[in-house]
Amino acid sequence: MTPVEIEAIGLTKRFRGAAALDGVDLAVATGELCGVVGADGAGKTTLLRCVAGLYEADAGSVCPGRPGRDRVGFCPQGFHMYGDLTVDENLAFFGAVHGLDPGTRVRRTDELLGFAGLTDHRGRLAAELSGGMQQKLTLVCAVLHRPPILLLDEPTTGVDPVSRRDFWELVEALHSDGTTILLASAYFDEVERCEQIVFLHQGQVLAHGTADELIGGADSLEAAFRFRMPAPAGDDLAATGSR
Repeated sequence: MTPVEIEAIGLTKRFRGAAALDGVDLAVATGELCGVVGADGAGKTTLLRCVAGLYEADAGSVCPGRPGRDRVGFCPQGFHMYGDLTVDENLAFFGAVHGLDPGTRVRRTDELLGFAGLTDHRGRLAAELSGGMQQKLTLVCAVLHRPPILLLDEPTTGVDPVSRRDFWELVEALHSDGTTILLASAYFDEVERCEQIVFLHQGQVLAHGTADELIGGADSLEAAFRFRMPAPAGDDLAATGSR
């Protein structure tokens, strides 16, 4: 049996009394590519931040969490590199943060910039890169220290279709190399690439499984998701009529 690399049991996280996550159970096996899909506000970012150890759970448990932060590479939503530093300088900074010795950092930098197609842009300021290149730089910085776990929070939101395709080629290469990946996305076609998929709605897991298992007899993954969404309050009354 493949060991579990990422796990949440009854994970609950509240902000000002409101539950962003409400009893979430999740298990991602070593080397697996798992996608979490849901609308804005579903709790996807909160889930990834709990897994990364950036938030403490209010109830339940999560692994790796804070004790395992060194084993995690985290790509947050949007661009969070230092725009006034060059590509090389950003990598030097994150290499120092992760305690890489200079020789290892230089080797990993050369390797990853070639991997991401950024070698010719290493002297450019990060703020001057295109959106797609900025996302690639974020990914490269996240995996510089060779973490066994990679968390991706809506990494292709706002990038053009070509850059989105290029980014996914990098993700699939890392997955093929054995990295355990947990991806949050609002795109159903994106999570359909994943081995396991989690439907997340208002902080709760509606369903999880493979794409084929979740789609079942539905027309698409999105249709399967909508079918499982709880009916809004008042729908039963509207369907039966007032009395």
